[in-house]
Amino acid sequence: MHDIENTVRLLRAYLKGTIHPDNDMELRTLFEAYPELREMVDKLGESDNLHRELLKYQKLIEIGGLEREKRVLSNIINRIEQPIPKKSRSQKNPIVWYAVAACFIALTLLGIWKLKYTDPLVSDEGEVVRLAENILPGGNRATLHFSDGTSLGLDQRHAGIVIGDSITYNDGSVTSVPVYDKTNMMTLSTPRGGQYQIVLSDGTKVWLNAETRLRYPVQFTGEQRLVELDGEAYFEVAKSHGKPFLVATAKEKIEVLGTHFNVYSYPDEDESKVSLLEGKVKVTIPKGLVKELKPGDQAINNGANLVVQQMPIDESVSWKNDEFMFNNELLGTALAQVARWYDLDIEIDQSLQTITLWGSVSRLDSFDKVLKIIKMTDDKIKVKIEGRRVRLMK
Repeated sequence: MHDIENTVRLLRAYLKGTIHPDNDMELRTLFEAYPELREMVDKLGESDNLHRELLKYQKLIEIGGLEREKRVLSNIINRIEQPIPKKSRSQKNPIVWYAVAACFIALTLLGIWKLKYTDPLVSDEGEVVRLAENILPGGNRATLHFSDGTSLGLDQRHAGIVIGDSITYNDGSVTSVPVYDKTNMMTLSTPRGGQYQIVLSDGTKVWLNAETRLRYPVQFTGEQRLVELDGEAYFEVAKSHGKPFLVATAKEKIEVLGTHFNVYSYPDEDESKVSLLEGKVKVTIPKGLVKELKPGDQAINNGANLVVQQMPIDESVSWKNDEFMFNNELLGTALAQVARWYDLDIEIDQSLQTITLWGSVSRLDSFDKVLKIIKMTDDKIKVKIEGRRVRLMK
């Protein structure tokens, strides 16, 4: 599969007329690998064909049930900052023309066109699909741990809790939590296959992903607001003048004043990530490296280095919006997230370690929808399911 970012760059240059397959080897290689691409682009050069091909695209989306893939494709389109210049061969709206062309290219690269002819999972591995359909997604599951060692399983019918003079669910209903010491620390934890929300005593909102622990004081005292995190959580920090908010993980410390950001920091993974949506944060790792992030930045920490890169905002918080969104992510990294959400043990053969996954699927769907994304990446991948153990192999 070609890199999506690079494909967008090549297409943009081709449509501007600055490169051509005759003088650009990369573009020529792309068109040779996907011969239908050039034909699609050329066909879209006339308004009548544009309308006809757009109808085909919409029909394909409906037939394949790919509503969520449209959202992924829109990420590509949104990266286009300027319309292409008008050319003599086409006087139509260049933005519309380019957007549709980008959709067709992304569809082709993803292998979605194959869905018009066959569903590789259903036709070749019907039993696998049946088993995968019975693997259901996670839900609102969490446990509240008190400082005296007791704990309480929270009601799955509610999405979160609110910390105040008493502990209530986020719809205002009362929990069965007994009277608690407001000077102590508490821990909210989610299991594999669980997620939950919490509003802390200062008004800060936190969304916990699967297999995550958040340790926090019942009431914030002193000159700072400190919480401890293992796992993944999205924060919307309430502003409090002169009282910075600190998130401490085993791998880094994040300092903020009032902002929206996501922290991905599982102890058993090599890399951790801090993604900033709004405001400003400072990330510090034990080696003494410090980086300040601005909106759209993502800090990646591998223990030895701390690197900052730009990232699509919706990708970093897609899990909070009930979606998996993978943009050329290594199969092992992507499926680690999947395994936590579906409470699975996923084993990947060494021969598949370098494969990257690109696509989007709802976290509310059963596991078979994830398998379809994998099969579109490489239809030679074989899948074996035994209970909650899944093995991917060639």
